[in-house]
Formats: sequence, C-alpha cells, structure tokens
Amino acid sequence: MRRRRTLAAVSTVTSAGPVTATGTADRNIDGQAISITVFSTIKWWGKIFLPILFTVTKRFPKLTKTLVQLSFIHFARWSLVKQIPYNGQPQPEQKLRYTHMYFESNFNGGWEEYIDAFSHILTSGMAAFWGSSFGFPKALPVGPFKEYITENEIDASHYYSAYPEATITMIKAALELDEHLASLKRGAKNSSPEAFEAAYTKMLTDAQRYL
Repeated sequence: MRRRRTLAAVSTVTSAGPVTATGTADRNIDGQAISITVFSTIKWWGKIFLPILFTVTKRFPKLTKTLVQLSFIHFARWSLVKQIPYNGQPQPEQKLRYTHMYFESNFNGGWEEYIDAFSHILTSGMAAFWGSSFGFPKALPVGPFKEYITENEIDASHYYSAYPEATITMIKAALELDEHLASLKRGAKNSSPEAFEAAYTKMLTDAQRYL
C-alpha cells in the first residue's frame, strides 16, 4: 500500500558528518544516502516509445552525460513493469490494466534539491521519460512536478547503503586515492629512501584533490 508523505518531512538519521539527507521518510534514508522509488501509469503510446528511448540512451551514453555529471547521484534507473510477480500466499494475485514505469534512484542531499536539479538541469530529459505518464505536469514549474512525484512515490520496504556515512563524492575520491596508493606501494618495493620520499611527495601532490 502506498504511503503518502508531506514535502516537509525531515529525517532524524544521524551521521558522522553533516546530515544532508533530508525531506523524505526515515525508511528511505541510510546515513547520507536517500532512495526514491516512483511508479507512474503509462499511456498506450508509452509502451512503444519508452523501450525505444531506453535502447537509444543505452547505446549512446552521451545523451545521459548531464545526468552522470550530477555528482550527488549514485544512480538512476527507469524500467517498465507489465505484471506483478506472484510469490504465493498471502500475496493476492494482481493483474495490471496499464503498463507502469518504475523509477528508482539513490542520491545525497535533500529530496527537494534532488527534484529541483532534475527539473532545471534535465528538463527535456524529464519530459522524455515521464511525458507518456498519466498526470505528468511537465518538469517546470517545479512545484507541480514535486507534487506529482510525491503522489506516485512509494517508501522503501528496506534500504541499505554499504557506506552510509559517505557521500558518492567521498566514495569516488577514496577509489581514486586508492589507485594512487597502490601505485606508490608497487614502486616502494625496490626504491631507495630518497626515491620513495620523492615518489611519496609526488603522490601527495597528484592526489591532493582526493585528500
């Protein structure tokens, strides 16, 4: 059953760093990460258009380059749901009269800021993905779009983040730093103290943005 919430809901989850995950139900939050799940009902032509759109964006990644560059987004995925899998009792068997679009994403920051970014930066993309959904009010102005997302959002039953205290920017920086450290470690095996000191200093300089 759908759980509706108000846009003013604020998380009380604590974190080692500043809490940025706000504006959604507590069960959608794990540390600094927020999950969002949206089901929307698709018009008949969306069943034809959306698979084509998904194929084109997958084949030509440059079309989603702007989305990838939004550093606070872990990932975003759109898919079509044509039937509800039946797993036995006590689940009732359900048949969908219409195809639904399933959108899920994980991100850092506030729920409202996330929708703002989608609306203002990915305006045409939102029209492409949600344009065939019943009730879609257009991405701008953002107020009606937020109301639309709220009406169709479903709270997570379970949400897990492997690194709840870290943002996606911190995780990417840690991975980049690890590569620099691995390179230093490989070279240290046969280095003199002077050569190691020079290599270490260079590593610190090259990896400064990740520290």
